[in-house]
Amino acid sequence: MDNAKYENAILFFAHHVSGLGPAKLNKLLYFADFDHFEKYGEPITGDTYVNNELGPVPQHTQDMLEEMVRDKKLNVLLQPVFDYVRHSLQPTEEPNLTVFEDSEIDMLRSITSKLGAHTAKEIVSASHGEAPWLATRKGEEIPYALAYYRGKYDESESDYESEPRYEPIPVG
Repeated sequence: MDNAKYENAILFFAHHVSGLGPAKLNKLLYFADFDHFEKYGEPITGDTYVNNELGPVPQHTQDMLEEMVRDKKLNVLLQPVFDYVRHSLQPTEEPNLTVFEDSEIDMLRSITSKLGAHTAKEIVSASHGEAPWLATRKGEEIPYALAYYRGKYDESESDYESEPRYEPIPVG
């Protein structure tokens, strides 16, 4: 796991996704890691993902968030909403993009563009249609190699610079 990339991916999403909470962050990290792995053979953060009823969940996000709050790189704003409290991640510093390869920055931007405006519930639903989640049982580690069964980056494509093809996420 690359802590510098992990922390800066969190800061990147927190800067570019309005009202980002931990559940949505988990899914954005999943899509960034698995899309990058499928396209380039390497994840961005290198975290281990586990099959959870809410979809693929990275194992170290909570620890990273706690450390970032402790180091004053991130604040967590608690907002009462009806019958629950929304946790909104508020960055206190800019992400350091120099820790990333160009392909990783492009992937973070692509994921933000494709999924950033969707709700956590919509992104959770999208992750449930993914081969890595479908091919594993609850509580099992999700191997990155299962990303190749998603078919977003078809080997027959001669231009690997194309955008990921996400299925539309139903609203409502």
